[in-house]
Amino acid sequence: MKPVIRHILIVAVLFCFISGMQAQTIKINIPLWLTGSPNIGYEQTLTRQLTVNGEVLWLPYLFKKHEEVFRALQATAEVRYYVNPNNYYTNDSWDGFYFGPYAMYGNFNIGLLRHNDALQSYRREGCGASGGISTGYKFAFDSRWGLDLNIGIGYAHIQYDKYYLGGEYLQFPLGAQEDKSLVGTNEVWRTLDLQYIPLMLLIKSC
Repeated sequence: MKPVIRHILIVAVLFCFISGMQAQTIKINIPLWLTGSPNIGYEQTLTRQLTVNGEVLWLPYLFKKHEEVFRALQATAEVRYYVNPNNYYTNDSWDGFYFGPYAMYGNFNIGLLRHNDALQSYRREGCGASGGISTGYKFAFDSRWGLDLNIGIGYAHIQYDKYYLGGEYLQFPLGAQEDKSLVGTNEVWRTLDLQYIPLMLLIKSC
């Protein structure tokens, strides 16, 4: 898990230093960090009302007792249009209502024990993509801190292979690769925002 955290933080730092624009925000989802799921987000101003936002999430759970696994790596990118950013002229940040398109891609490896029987439990390993419209509201506490509430609704398509969770055939797919398509809520984020200036303090404390 530590290499993944390090790579996520390095990518965030590179985004900050290669950008020539002033307003930049680093964000983290605190509830996910508290459960052991590393994540980080980055938002960059383009104009007074337009920003680009990106987030990366890693779910690292592995339970050796029953060979259970719940792992996923997910990346999201979106364009945000702020209807009326109230504090833009005072701290080069954005707050208020926003909406815009998003795209998401990730891979997963998920298998949990059911009915205490590994031969009746399955693991699914594959990847998926999603796209749609996200909307949310950002609260600016001061010039450095804020809270971002976000939800996305769209279309998702996943492909995966199905395996037994345990037993001698656990590495052999059960039939052909399966496909599923879903329409609904695919993205929910609650993040704590931090402006770019104290970025290194955040990284050193992690």
